[in-house]
Amino acid sequence: MKSSIESFLNVNFGSEAIASLILLAQSGSSRKYYRFQFQGASFILTESENLEENQTFLYFTQHFGRVMDNLPEIIKVSEDYSMYVQSDLGNVSLMDILEKDREQAKSLFEKSIRELVKMQVKASVGLDYSKSFSYPKFNQVLVLRDLFSFKNYFLNLSGIEFNQGKLLQDFEQFAHDFSSIPEQYFVFRDFQSRNIMIHNDHPYFIDYQGGMKGPAQYDLVSLIWQAKANLSAEWKKEFYDLYVKEFIDATQQDLDRNSFLRGYELCLVERLLQVLGAYGFRGIYERKPHFLASIGFALKNLEEIKDLDLLESYPELKKVILSLGNPELFNEIKKRIDGE
Repeated sequence: MKSSIESFLNVNFGSEAIASLILLAQSGSSRKYYRFQFQGASFILTESENLEENQTFLYFTQHFGRVMDNLPEIIKVSEDYSMYVQSDLGNVSLMDILEKDREQAKSLFEKSIRELVKMQVKASVGLDYSKSFSYPKFNQVLVLRDLFSFKNYFLNLSGIEFNQGKLLQDFEQFAHDFSSIPEQYFVFRDFQSRNIMIHNDHPYFIDYQGGMKGPAQYDLVSLIWQAKANLSAEWKKEFYDLYVKEFIDATQQDLDRNSFLRGYELCLVERLLQVLGAYGFRGIYERKPHFLASIGFALKNLEEIKDLDLLESYPELKKVILSLGNPELFNEIKKRIDGE
């Protein structure tokens, strides 16, 4: 154990906390999580050298906590912001429930969507986006970064023929159209079932420190189109309709439903391509099994959007998406990875 952790715990929680400290399995980030006991209760200690990211998480939690009650409670923060203690929300995520009992999961998805709208619309009022970590706004630069990540880490390895110049023109037009989506609110950027913990049959949100201002529809897409969740078309339609109803109730505005749907579809295309870029990097380049195994699910999602009228505005991108929908493509990619 690092002496800094031991010293922090000793001053604030005593020897009981130090003796019970357990390092939890590490996620994709460099943050380290520990669980410890204190006066009959369980707590989570987070340690990270990324002080700016820590401060963003703490600020967001404080700000949203004025309206929301489904966020972790911050108990103690070290003077240098390298460590903080929060309430323990347990080990069960929405994805865990989904894998065991889909009907139970459905009601939790509905609760999560209602809480998401509340957080995006009501709890984000007065939020200082200049305190966001890395980027304050989901703008053209970020969209182009995601699209080029998709191209470099996945498309270029797929063996598909495409016109690079025309594809780049489509990328530029798509990024411009995406940045023009009018419904701009707080977005997590990674609002998916593994970042929703289920505690006392209620969804709690975690890992929102990467949030920024952007199109509200993006978080809904991230949740219901999560590749590994593999939700049915019927559920996606139900959840979309629920989100629209909650959004109208929260904003108290006349919503142009056609414009809102177009924004949703732009977010859908962006998210699915961003995910393939991430899976390509983590799975194909870094050979991480979880991400490699998820590529097939992500390609299935692309197959479901191939007939979107929206894609007619981006002909080369549509051509690429149609080609990636080939069921045999994943097998061909695996052969390249295995060196066959």
